[in-house]
Amino acid sequence: MGVQVPSRARDNRVFRFDEGPCFSFVSVEVDTIEQMFEYSSMAPAITLEGAPPARAAVEALQQRIHAMEVAKMEHRVFPVSPAVSSLFPEGGLSRGAIYQVDSSSSLLWALLAQPSTRGTWCALVGMPDMGLAAAEEMGVNVDRLVLVPYPGQQWFSVLAALIDVVGIVALGSLPAPSDRILSTLTGRLREREATLLVRNDWPRTEASIQVRHQWSGITQGRGMLDEHRVLISATPRHGHPVRTCEILVDAWGTHEVSRHAAVTDIAAHRQAG
Repeated sequence: MGVQVPSRARDNRVFRFDEGPCFSFVSVEVDTIEQMFEYSSMAPAITLEGAPPARAAVEALQQRIHAMEVAKMEHRVFPVSPAVSSLFPEGGLSRGAIYQVDSSSSLLWALLAQPSTRGTWCALVGMPDMGLAAAEEMGVNVDRLVLVPYPGQQWFSVLAALIDVVGIVALGSLPAPSDRILSTLTGRLREREATLLVRNDWPRTEASIQVRHQWSGITQGRGMLDEHRVLISATPRHGHPVRTCEILVDAWGTHEVSRHAAVTDIAAHRQAG
């Protein structure tokens, strides 16, 4: 079985403009762009005509700013599935960061489902026991996966090479490198805007994500498994509050368990009033 590995072109002097179904590659000199800023020849991105602006214009401006903020946030993170997005302050995996992730395959697939569906290449290193059938069931685009089940003694070289070409790398139970090598690795992650998920307890992680499982459907030794609940907690470093969520994996896919508000007895409330 062949492995597809993407190439990532990084030419700081070339800007690419999307023109719909096809791409046009236009080279722009960096010096020219700098001169445009220097001589103020660029118009503001947003202009409100008249004073005071109409309410409709203000609302339109708010919508445009919100859209820009969302786009900027998505550039800083790899958005994850809505079922697990509440675990992360910005709704996804931070680019350039390392996360310590429980060995649960359900958790890993839940984290990779949305990025792979949106076209991000993901790699699994040193994880020979991960089944692609389960990945597809949880929404992972397996056509965007690179598998290196047995990296051997040179696993760190394999890891470094993959960081250059994929967005997210998940690493099996391998020890943390020395402080010097780890510093080099974190610098490369930030430079390439990639994210690393590790099973072992590594230093300098953004957060530690742990899982507890609950199964239902079997009673008194009989029946079939029909529901899988996954209780997930994310413990950030720097003493930030722990974030938790509960997801349900069943025949209809993966989704966050609904939170129901407390029920108030209206009759008792009226009597008390």
